[in-house]
Amino acid sequence: MNRLVLIGNGFDIAHGLQTSYKSFISWYFNQWGHRLLNSIKREESDGLCTFRLNDGINAPNWASVFQGYYFKRENPFVSWNDSDAFIEAYKDKNLCKITFNSPLLQRIWTQLLLGWVDIENEYYSLLFQEKMDLKEGFIYPNYKAINDQLNILRNKLIQYLKEIEKKEIHAIDDIEEKIYRPIKKRELAVAYRLSAVERSKEELNPARVMLLNFNYTKTPSLYTLKHSHVSINNIHGCLDKPDSVIFGYGDELDDGFKKLKDKNNNECLRHMKSIRYLESNNYRKMLEFIESAPFQVCIMGHSCGNSDRTLLNTLFEHRNCVSVKPYFYINEKNEDNYLELVQNISRNFTDMKLYRDRVVNEEYCELLVSNK
Repeated sequence: MNRLVLIGNGFDIAHGLQTSYKSFISWYFNQWGHRLLNSIKREESDGLCTFRLNDGINAPNWASVFQGYYFKRENPFVSWNDSDAFIEAYKDKNLCKITFNSPLLQRIWTQLLLGWVDIENEYYSLLFQEKMDLKEGFIYPNYKAINDQLNILRNKLIQYLKEIEKKEIHAIDDIEEKIYRPIKKRELAVAYRLSAVERSKEELNPARVMLLNFNYTKTPSLYTLKHSHVSINNIHGCLDKPDSVIFGYGDELDDGFKKLKDKNNNECLRHMKSIRYLESNNYRKMLEFIESAPFQVCIMGHSCGNSDRTLLNTLFEHRNCVSVKPYFYINEKNEDNYLELVQNISRNFTDMKLYRDRVVNEEYCELLVSNK
């Protein structure tokens, strides 16, 4: 029996890398602060949003504002070093006008105010927001414009991740033990448990392990040095090869996906993950792995949201899948997120009988990092 480990954003976060979309968007606005600090213009734009000083601000440019013209006022907003400061500037209508040139960034900004950011979901939702723009003379969504905006964000995300990946991190013993530990009989689907050749054994050592990395970082490589039967599959590409980075949406099970295909406009499908998978052999390697033998899926830091539903459905409902074991974490309310995880996992199944048989019960699951 083999083991397939799904590595998501929470895996990097457990190692001290701030790779969440919320952290990335905070960094994006931080970069705006640096840009305006040195700007000799009254207006700056990056294709996603524009900052223009109000006419009432008696300063020749943004750099002058930061040198004291504006900050001598009472109760100035804090230094521009994160998205919270951007929020203060956004609320302060006396200083500047902030215009979102990108409906995608505006949707992301709205979600940021609510405390949660999922860029890929916002991108997919925007593809269905149809309305007439009389000034521009076309019907939204302008798919090419949306895709161009996503590409800008994709390139900035790559830049951000390259910066934070410079941080020195180390393997966590607790995680390594979980990756390579034996598979317990009680974790297996009932149908397999009763019919397997190994049914007399209480534990099964995984013959092969594949780390299916949904991130773009090298964190999984920390866990391969001591083990010869493990491989890493960077299913969404890696930072060393920016052109390989897949950033978009992957849910062919959604009713809207057929509507996008029927539009006969390739821009609708440009960032669909299931199509982009054909640009490398990573997806085929995954298929070869799951076809080779029965396997357990272990979920480490992946939310199992809809943006990867096509791939996850392929794994979870495959005839060789005999166990889906999620590792959870403790949220800010001091509650574990097991229920939230299995709710998300359920959306990746079309057969709920399989779902109830294959997903491991909470009493047999545990924290991703037990000693934190």
